[in-house]
Amino acid sequence: MSRFGQRVTTDTDITVPGSGAMLVLRHPRWTDFEEWVDIRRRDADYLRPWEPDWAEGHLSRASYKTRLTVFKKLVATDKAYPFHIVRSDTGGLIGAANLTHVERGAAQSAKLGYWVSRTEMNRGHGRAAVKALTGFAFDTLSLHRVEAAVKADNTPSVRVLESNGYVYEGTGRGLLRINGEWADHAIYARLRTD
Repeated sequence: MSRFGQRVTTDTDITVPGSGAMLVLRHPRWTDFEEWVDIRRRDADYLRPWEPDWAEGHLSRASYKTRLTVFKKLVATDKAYPFHIVRSDTGGLIGAANLTHVERGAAQSAKLGYWVSRTEMNRGHGRAAVKALTGFAFDTLSLHRVEAAVKADNTPSVRVLESNGYVYEGTGRGLLRINGEWADHAIYARLRTD
C-alpha cells in the first residue's frame, strides 16, 4: 500500500495501452512458476550479460515460493512493486518490470528494472511496459523520481529508457555484479515534472 498514493495490493494489475498485442503488468503468481522457469532457462545466455548474478537454485520451486512471499511483504510495506509482463491475448508471460528500493520522505523515489524474453524483443513490449510502470510510479504511487541503471552497451535497453523520457545522469562505477564482474552502469532518471 502506498502511503502517499493510492492503495496498491498484489491484486493490482496495470493495463499497458498502445502495446500492439495488449499487455498487462500483474504481480507474480504461483501459477506462473513453470512458465517463468521455462523462460529463464531458455533466455539464460541471452540475459546473462545484462542481469545481476542469480543465486544457485533460484529456479527451484522453494526459491520461487520464497520470492512470492517476499514480494507480498514488499508491496504491503510500500518497498517494491514487482510485476510480470503478460500478453492479454494469450495469457503468456513475456518478461518482468519492477519498481524497487521505494523511498518515501524527502526522496519519493524508486529504481526501475525490466527484462523481456528474447522471443518478444523488438516488438515495443519493453517500451510499453516501462511507460506504463513509470506512469504507475508517478500517478498511483505519487513518486517524484524513478531511476534505472543499465550497462551502457545494452543499446536496446538504453533506447527503451530514452524513448520514455529518461535522461542520462552519469555512470555508476562498479555498480552491479554482472556475469561474475563488477560492471559500470549508465544511470538514467525521470522526474514527475519531466
